[in-house]
Amino acid sequence: MKTALIALVVLSIAALLVLFFMSFKLLRSAQKQAALERQNQRKEYQIHPELVKEQQKLDEMKKRLQQKNKKG
Repeated sequence: MKTALIALVVLSIAALLVLFFMSFKLLRSAQKQAALERQNQRKEYQIHPELVKEQQKLDEMKKRLQQKNKKG
């Protein structure tokens, strides 16, 4: 009877360890997927039209500066 109880306790502990390991793997995969989704969401945002114009101006200034540096 005692050996049966000991075996039951050992099996229960083993089952808990297996469940812990499986839950850790699921949690890790969910975290990776959430990180990928956040990364994709960052690319999909819209910029205010005034900021787009300012960014274009900055890009043009950079191009001019690069052209000026190539000439001189």
